[in-house]
Amino acid sequence: MFLKNITYFNSIEGPSLNPYSVTLALFTLSGLGVAIWGLTIIARGRKTSRWPSVDGVIEQSLPTSAESDVLPKIVFSYTVAGRQYHCNLAMPDGAGVTPDFAENYVKKYPQGIEVRVYYNPKQPGQATLEPGLGRGDWLIFALGAVSSLLGTLILLLR
Repeated sequence: MFLKNITYFNSIEGPSLNPYSVTLALFTLSGLGVAIWGLTIIARGRKTSRWPSVDGVIEQSLPTSAESDVLPKIVFSYTVAGRQYHCNLAMPDGAGVTPDFAENYVKKYPQGIEVRVYYNPKQPGQATLEPGLGRGDWLIFALGAVSSLLGTLILLLR
């Protein structure tokens, strides 16, 4: 009985999956995922631009870190409500790392200089020196949206 049902199931005529269509669908879904990721980066950047700020100091500024030999290690300190915090400068998402990338950040934030620190009022231990959107933040969203729309359009026109 079981084998008879399997044979019957396999003999049913139905739409076959075209590898081209499957590839386009995966391309479209990937584009959608990248667009959503881009939107989260944009939302996070917008939040940081509304954070309050305090004075801080660069405690450490090195062209490499233990985690990466291409990203700089920049540590800054600041005080909020009488409590001192130490934080690593997070590099922008999708930062294009060039040979001069780390060196430029070390020059921009040399050890010992005073800086403006923007901190999360709900979690003062979370802070940045560069609030707002980065140069390429919209690009991630745009590439994902265009890929998703292009894939959808091609699938519909097939």
